[in-house]
Amino acid sequence: MKNAFWTIFKTEAKLSIRGGDMVFFGVIFPAAVMLLVGCISGAEAMRAGFAGIAAIGICAAGLMGIPLTFASYRHEKILKRLKVTPVSPLLLFLSVTLVQTLFAWASALAVYLIARIFFKLEMTGSLLRFGISFLFVQFSVYSLGFMIASLVPNTKTANLVCAIVYFPTLFLSGATVPYEIMPRALRYFADVFPLTQGIKLLKGAVFGLDPAADFSRIIVLSLIAVVSYILSLLFFRWE
Repeated sequence: MKNAFWTIFKTEAKLSIRGGDMVFFGVIFPAAVMLLVGCISGAEAMRAGFAGIAAIGICAAGLMGIPLTFASYRHEKILKRLKVTPVSPLLLFLSVTLVQTLFAWASALAVYLIARIFFKLEMTGSLLRFGISFLFVQFSVYSLGFMIASLVPNTKTANLVCAIVYFPTLFLSGATVPYEIMPRALRYFADVFPLTQGIKLLKGAVFGLDPAADFSRIIVLSLIAVVSYILSLLFFRWE
C-alpha cells in the first residue's frame, strides 16, 4: 500500500509539473506579484499584502488544481478503471491532495523568501502560528475544490465553474488587490469569499494580533469545510 501511494504520488507530481499550470499560477505568479509589490510599496504595505500573496498558491491549488484534475480523470475514465482495481481510490485522492498541498507550500515559501531576503520583511507574529493558520486555510479552501470536483458533470463544465470561482476569488479576496483599499461596498461583497476570511486569519498571524479576534473566522471556515466535504462524499461521481 505504501509503495503504491508513493508511485501514484510521484506520477501525479510529474504530470502536474509537466502540465505547467500549477507551476505558473501556483508558484511563479505569486512570486512575481511579491516582487512587484515589494518594488512599488513601502515596508508596511508589503507586510500587509504578504498574507494575501502567500495565499495565492492555496487559491490556485484548491480552486483549480484539485477540481480540474479529478474532472479530467473522470472524463478520461481513469476514476472508473481505478474503482475496480485492487488499489484503493483513496490513494489517488491523498496523492493529488499532497501534490497540491506541496505546490501551495512551495508558493508560500517562495513568496516569504523573496519578501524576507530582498525586502527585509519582518513578521510581528510567529512563523509557527502562520504555518498552522496556513494549513487550516488550505483545509477549508480545498474542501471547495473537492465539492466542485464532485458536482461538475464534465471537464468543460469544470473549466467554466473553476474560472467563475477562481478569478473573482483571486482578485477580490485580498490575494492580489489589497482588501483595505477596496471601496466599502466591494469589501462587503469580498467578505463572502472563504479565502477572504482565510487571508484575514493569516494577517492576524503576520501581525501577531489577538487570536481571539479570529474565532468567528475559524468557525465560519470550519463550517464551510465540513459542509463541503460532506457534499463531496455524497455527490462524488466515478464516471
